[in-house]
Amino acid sequence: MRRIFFATAFAVLLVSAILMMGLGCSDENSMGPAEITAAGDISQAVVGSAVGEPTFVETFDLHSNVGGWSFFGNPHNRIEVIEPKDGNPGAFLHATCDKHGCLDTYAPQLRTPIGEPSIFTGNYRDRNVTRVGVDIAIFGAAATGGRPLSLLLRNENGTPYDFSDDVLAFWTGTKPIPQPNGLFKEFEIDIPSHSTTLPKGWKIMSGYSTGDDDADWNTVINDVSQITFFFGDPEMFFMFQLWDIGVDNVSIWYDQ
Repeated sequence: MRRIFFATAFAVLLVSAILMMGLGCSDENSMGPAEITAAGDISQAVVGSAVGEPTFVETFDLHSNVGGWSFFGNPHNRIEVIEPKDGNPGAFLHATCDKHGCLDTYAPQLRTPIGEPSIFTGNYRDRNVTRVGVDIAIFGAAATGGRPLSLLLRNENGTPYDFSDDVLAFWTGTKPIPQPNGLFKEFEIDIPSHSTTLPKGWKIMSGYSTGDDDADWNTVINDVSQITFFFGDPEMFFMFQLWDIGVDNVSIWYDQ
């Protein structure tokens, strides 16, 4: 709430001047100017004019889902829906637990469909991708156990349905996924795409490699086929359970 103090005439003039200077300025939490598609619909915003802001944010407003994000690897399923409100803020993607079933897995994996290019995939080095992010809320009674959020980048080697020749690079975080309290928690993960050697903290997935970590890193970062937010450490196994999850504001930072 704004408080205007009338202690002195100077204070009044000062506040008025500040208000006049603020006219026409956007809120620092806004998505920036929206683009208008050929069909006349408002798409998600492509921003990045201010330091630290993501270049693109999928807010799921107006049922948008650029990147085809899904915990099933297929956004066309009956369990996941885009809720119009109660996100962070606005709409959000909801992996529900209802009459159609639940997400039943040892580790939820929010990912783009393999073999379907989007703004979240491609040559990360050429685009100078520096960071990705997502907001997560967990509903229900899933036992999160303090497990971290990790990031997986996959190169499918031109054979999207043959996983035997894929290369995966991953980073395991230290920030735990949210408790099942329905509150959104924000995550941002740095991606050192400029590095020509495997960066510190990153690993190549066992069984998905050539034996040369640096070469595998370059293969992945020059052609990311799929990006996955993994709920846990990819090198560990967890008990299966039912999950009720909301995600919002899937973001990516890169040079336009």
